[in-house]
Amino acid sequence: MRALRDPLLITIVLLSLVLGLAILNRGHDWGDDFASYIMQAKSIWTGTMPEFVEHNHFTISQSSIIIGPVAYPWGYPLILVPMYALKGVNALALKLPGLVLFQGFLVCLFFLTKNRLTRTESLLLVSLFAFNPLLVSFYNQILSDIPFLAFSTLALWLMIRDDMRETRNAVLLGVVTACAFFIRTQGILLLASYGVVEFFHLLKNRTDHETAKKIIRSLFLICGSFGLLWLVYALMFPDGGESYFAQYRNFQIAQARWLAVAYFQVFSEFFGKTNAWKYLYYFLFIFFLIGLWIRRREETIFIVFLLIWMLLLVTWPAWQGPRFIFPLLPIFIYFVFQGVKTAVQKIPEKNRVWGQRVTALFWLVIIGIFLFRSGAGAYENLIGDRKAPDAFERFSMDVYEFIRENTPPHSIIVFFKPRAMRLFTDRDSYMALTCGELTRGDYVSLNKIAENSQVPPNEIGKCGIPIQEVFESRRFIVYKILK
Repeated sequence: MRALRDPLLITIVLLSLVLGLAILNRGHDWGDDFASYIMQAKSIWTGTMPEFVEHNHFTISQSSIIIGPVAYPWGYPLILVPMYALKGVNALALKLPGLVLFQGFLVCLFFLTKNRLTRTESLLLVSLFAFNPLLVSFYNQILSDIPFLAFSTLALWLMIRDDMRETRNAVLLGVVTACAFFIRTQGILLLASYGVVEFFHLLKNRTDHETAKKIIRSLFLICGSFGLLWLVYALMFPDGGESYFAQYRNFQIAQARWLAVAYFQVFSEFFGKTNAWKYLYYFLFIFFLIGLWIRRREETIFIVFLLIWMLLLVTWPAWQGPRFIFPLLPIFIYFVFQGVKTAVQKIPEKNRVWGQRVTALFWLVIIGIFLFRSGAGAYENLIGDRKAPDAFERFSMDVYEFIRENTPPHSIIVFFKPRAMRLFTDRDSYMALTCGELTRGDYVSLNKIAENSQVPPNEIGKCGIPIQEVFESRRFIVYKILK
């Protein structure tokens, strides 16, 4: 653990923390998954988890499309509970656990690579993540992706330790993979990947009874600690993830082919969204393949996890964007570093030091660009007084307040982000895409500038439904549905 006292690592982590604190704002975008996580955290704190499931089941089942599971895994809401207990529905405070866990991820990433790369290479790799604009901007999302990244990376590091099969470490891996699973259901793939690799190790060493016994014993400890925690979790928290599997009804082979191409392309967003960054990604992908091939025997667990995770992504019937590749980014960049390192080793020895210096300079330039872009975003946020966007902005708060104070408690509100409406007003809500679905509600609240997930405001008069306008602001208009 002496690595924790590395002054450069400490500097990188502290600078990343300061940058993160500067970039946090007081609001959230309109992707209302965040609202479900906060409501689950609230229900844990208030002891009303069954009531949450009941109300959110209404939202999910009545909406025009499946907008999420009835309940996300309870691990991330549990992480949010202390902040909710202290500050309530405060977006700025609720983002802090993700920021802290990201710093933990950076430390795990250093431990993951420090025995596989030089100290300089490991610190450069950690810096690429510490100041990466894509990841830094994600601090403003109250979502489970960053916490899962921290726990999945910790699990991968534990898997590759030389003393992995010792009792303490085997139990610890079972606990960590269980925590990852409680944060994101896909965490089970960590356990599956390790199980696949250990199964082949067992086959290879089946005549070495001592080694085979250690493998079986460690697998038993890992699965046993995982299973015990899962049992406690299942007894404490209600289920609600059935709608995850319902989405597979929309699976199509043609879509899987499109998703495979799309997820291959989305890795480039780690660097940036312009064509120049995309071409850099294509160039570095060559080194990724080289590194993967050179290290294929030593890093089997990385390769198996990457393949299983990608198989999940291309068969999942909905595009999830760059956040779903976060757990793979450390593996991708690590193999890129190994590929570049292999190429430098091919340089004649008398010139090799220059190759190493040019490589370090290349990564330093990329890190400098990342730091400048992230720093610029943080500066804009601070001079804008951490403006609260979208779901937390003043016009949104006005419509929530009107509905809370001017509608009966059992009213049903039609809204394009129904979980956010439920969070802020304590009214049941659902999303309607067609006129015929509006009549199940008592009020319909329309966002004047939204382009999807609702009946367009300029077309609601054509629905033939008796309505009465009861509220209007620059962003929203609310109608009472006359019955």
